[in-house]
Amino acid sequence: MRLLVTALAPSHLLCMVPTAWAARAAGHEVLVVGRAEVARAARRAGLPAAELTETPATAGTGADTGLAGGPAGGPDPGLPRMERVLTEAQRQSFAGRVWPAGGHPWQVRVGRVVDGFLAVARQWRPDLILCDPIEFTGLVVGAVTGVPVVVQRWGGPDSMSAEAITRARAVLAEAAAALGAADGIPAPALTLDPCPPSLRLDTSTEVESVRFVPYNGPQQLPPWARTKPSWPRVCVTFGLFGSRAAMSGADFIEGGDLAARFDAVIEALRPWAGLDVVLTVPEAVQPLLRPVPDRFRIVAHAPLDALLATCDAAVHHGGTGTAMTACARGVPQLLLPPPHPALADCAAGLVRRGVGRALEGAAQTDPLALRSALDALLGEGEGADAGSRGHARVLAEEIAAQPSPADLVPLLAELA
Repeated sequence: MRLLVTALAPSHLLCMVPTAWAARAAGHEVLVVGRAEVARAARRAGLPAAELTETPATAGTGADTGLAGGPAGGPDPGLPRMERVLTEAQRQSFAGRVWPAGGHPWQVRVGRVVDGFLAVARQWRPDLILCDPIEFTGLVVGAVTGVPVVVQRWGGPDSMSAEAITRARAVLAEAAAALGAADGIPAPALTLDPCPPSLRLDTSTEVESVRFVPYNGPQQLPPWARTKPSWPRVCVTFGLFGSRAAMSGADFIEGGDLAARFDAVIEALRPWAGLDVVLTVPEAVQPLLRPVPDRFRIVAHAPLDALLATCDAAVHHGGTGTAMTACARGVPQLLLPPPHPALADCAAGLVRRGVGRALEGAAQTDPLALRSALDALLGEGEGADAGSRGHARVLAEEIAAQPSPADLVPLLAELA
């Protein structure tokens, strides 16, 4: 089997890396295709990658993109009307839908990369495409080439991806037909869902369960993180989502300044003696933080899976990768999601399942509100919530009981 893997962003690719490596370990060929940052993430994971270049908005057709390290492939027949078609379809099908700031205008973006993606697919000739739920180029390319498409969800509670795929099939139908998919875009041949059944928000879509296997990229584990301390340890992280905001200089995707969020958590935890605190802070943000006590550890990068194995609680933004890594480790969570539908979904699902608490709005940067929530989560103070730890352990056991990515490779090969 030849498996072509694609994702919209590096954070979306990470949850698919175990599936890709399961296929590789079983003797199948795997190639990741995506924008430069996705290709870099794939190479850091030890996977071969084909890097796509987005065509500027003013250009007519897609980029001349070939396999990385090989000859460039020519563009497919032109679609000078692609962006107009997609923009019009967006206005018709997404009236009233407010997409978050910082998100991609994905309908137009498909038109900017589809020619290069098709060039790679026609040159490499995959038997199966594995794609992120909102990397709709995979659906289009599968329809045009007749290759079945498997969608792998991110792993956390999610109500938007099924709706987004349904709408994307309608929005992109004309563009796909212009590329040669006369019958439009079929539904995914299979949907893999690493979200444990008790945590799922969407129960209407037929899915194949797969275990969430944490992969957070190649990072060095500090010596102090190899063993659990004798006192509670809390990890505070805003993941790749926060790092991207820091690098762009933007507010935390409409959720306020990233440094202010870290400072609020620091102030909440500063008076708490006998608590080990680990903060994963992007290098660009570290100089902006207030001084911290010696018992606070600040690192730019850490292998989250290994780090959370020694933690008693996690404070984060509601990102699926962070949330599900904590779930797999049985760690209770305090969620501070910015106003983003995917992050809000994840936070709501974890609270409903009883494995965490969430703060919204101004409470997210209120040290007193943060301290109270963490008191309860760690089982101290008034309103102590020892139940969160029990629910988190049960959820970790449920995750471990799901079929591994290796168990599902024969199913993927049969589908291919």
